Amino acid sequence: MASEPETRASEAPSEEPSKAELQARMEKTRENLAESVEELKERVERQYDSVKETVTGVLQYREQFKEEPLVWSLGALSAGFALGYTLGYAHKNMKRSGRNHSQIAEFADTMTRQLSTVGEHLVMPALNVQIKELFGFDFSKLIEEMSSTKRSGAKKRVPKKRSTKKAARKIAGKTKK
Repeated sequence: MASEPETRASEAPSEEPSKAELQARMEKTRENLAESVEELKERVERQYDSVKETVTGVLQYREQFKEEPLVWSLGALSAGFALGYTLGYAHKNMKRSGRNHSQIAEFADTMTRQLSTVGEHLVMPALNVQIKELFGFDFSKLIEEMSSTKRSGAKKRVPKKRSTKKAARKIAGKTKK
């Protein structure tokens, strides 16, 4: 039994790596770490460049708008018209059916209020300046006049009742007497 611990003690040093082997492993680990760090740097640089290109592309829309304001304005007008028409149609159908406001109708109301506020405070002043320069009239005053004018001069039309043959005979009989 005493011989077993001695054998284990003598085997233990042979299993431990030598100083040279440890240094070689450490050097290899350093090289692997350096390569990994280098790969990470390259990957981060590529991602940074990709994000930079995306952000630059997003910010360039201002320059493109300055170059082609008519095209961008017509595009925005078309998109706004399509969205407004769709929401308005959904809202109109909800009112006709007499049902409670749906989520679409609530969304349409909220969107209309918010866009109206944005339009009155941001878009209209800038648009008014451009229209005044191009066409020579004050667009905001024209809008105000249109909204303030009441249609008091126009009478509500009431459809005339059509006379039936029977009613026509009665009238004809009274005129003969």
